[in-house]
Amino acid sequence: MAEKLADILDGMNYGVGQSVKICEQITYWKEIVDDKVRKNSEAVKIRDKVLTVITSSPTWAQELTFLKVDLVKKFNDLAGSEAIVDIRFSPKMV
Repeated sequence: MAEKLADILDGMNYGVGQSVKICEQITYWKEIVDDKVRKNSEAVKIRDKVLTVITSSPTWAQELTFLKVDLVKKFNDLAGSEAIVDIRFSPKMV
């Protein structure tokens, strides 16, 4: 039987399948934060269940650190599993 490529990749937890899943999960950031946070931050990668978010300033990085526990919970609720265990906020250096 022919399977859809999306179904095959979804079942893979390594290689290309894992990369596709992580790319999809990175987009969840925009869904769990409000417009103001969205304009001042960007999720850039997930490695070892740690989401890295670049912020527009050190102030934003600190502010979001205070919300980290709630943001991890919202992210994982949207993912439907424990996709991340931590978030690292890093101010963008220009």
